[in-house]
Amino acid sequence: MTSLQSEHYFSPKRRHFLGLAGAGLLGMMAPGWAQAQTWRQVDAIRNTVGDAAVLDSGLELTLPLVAEDGSSVPLGVTSARLPGTRIKRLEIFAPANPTPEVAVLEFGPEIAAVNLSTRIRLSDSQTVVVVGHTDDGRVIVAERPVRVTVSGCVAPAKSDPASEMQARVRVPKSWSPGTPSEVLTMISHPMVTGLAPDANGNTPATRIIEQFEARLAGEPVLSARFFRSLAANPYLKFDIAPQREGELQFEWVEDTGRKVEHNEEVRLA
Repeated sequence: MTSLQSEHYFSPKRRHFLGLAGAGLLGMMAPGWAQAQTWRQVDAIRNTVGDAAVLDSGLELTLPLVAEDGSSVPLGVTSARLPGTRIKRLEIFAPANPTPEVAVLEFGPEIAAVNLSTRIRLSDSQTVVVVGHTDDGRVIVAERPVRVTVSGCVAPAKSDPASEMQARVRVPKSWSPGTPSEVLTMISHPMVTGLAPDANGNTPATRIIEQFEARLAGEPVLSARFFRSLAANPYLKFDIAPQREGELQFEWVEDTGRKVEHNEEVRLA
């Protein structure tokens, strides 16, 4: 190779390309390392992780690569079955939002493995993070970048006033003992973030569904705390594996104190 060829081969563009390729290769070879660098930069996440041992596998976070409408972005979380332990609490974070906390969910024994879906607000392109806490004191972190075309946190509330605070629930007609089955819940609600001005240019007070709970025969199955980064008309789909029959009770609580309740019967086949 001549000196001219050598100079061309290691030109700035060539070196830049090699640098990008090397970075991509490093990301594929060491996903845990790349992942840790994101959540460690967020105070709220570092605080919830604390000194726990952190795992980078066992949780899968699903988001679209590009969200055309940041006011309602579908999100899914699934967990692998962990031998001898289970995830008892799950936290969802959108670090670039005005309020990084999206939701905190606590799981009862009927949820041995996480399989849930919801919709969140994203104000900007960012990396969404979920943190799972196991009942033996470990922590699993998963994250996924998403590009946002239109900001969702300042979008006006979308809800039909005539149907506000009306709940819809779908459960199986029959259940098999210990077999996970899908439960779908939704409540009509604008989830007013307090960030978008109204028609008169005034910023309204925050108005959100801040608590949700599902109980079977009086015992908690799933308890959730929602923040203003959850999308309007809060939607939550999750799997439960009931071991006993009884009344499945659902309750939503607004930050004003208003409550909505809905009941379904669990009959084991």
